[in-house]
Amino acid sequence: MKVKVIDPQSPYCGQEFEGGCLYYDINHTGSSPDLFQIKTPEGERRILSTSIDVEHYWNQRRDEHIKKLGANVGDTVLITRSGGGSFKQGFDLLKPHKITGINSSGYVEFDNGEATTFRPDVKVI
Repeated sequence: MKVKVIDPQSPYCGQEFEGGCLYYDINHTGSSPDLFQIKTPEGERRILSTSIDVEHYWNQRRDEHIKKLGANVGDTVLITRSGGGSFKQGFDLLKPHKITGINSSGYVEFDNGEATTFRPDVKVI
């Protein structure tokens, strides 16, 4: 993944580097920054999420999951392997379902929350 540095105090401001998220919520408060590692010409550096374009990073992760899934939000699919998740009562895995959300971790939401599964396999119909 590419990590875009946006901190004006950083010597790397405006540059993109290979890197990724090492640790979520470093202070364990539920609202503290995440820790990222980037590969700069000077070597690997650690940087907080407050210094990067987090939306840019997580959108890349989401796009990667969309590519692996072979389907996108709005597609009608058959679920061929559900993965772990949650299903509302009466959700029928054998019927077609519409993808209504995909997040950067690979969770896919079907039919406006009727089911949410982790990295399922689907077939677009």
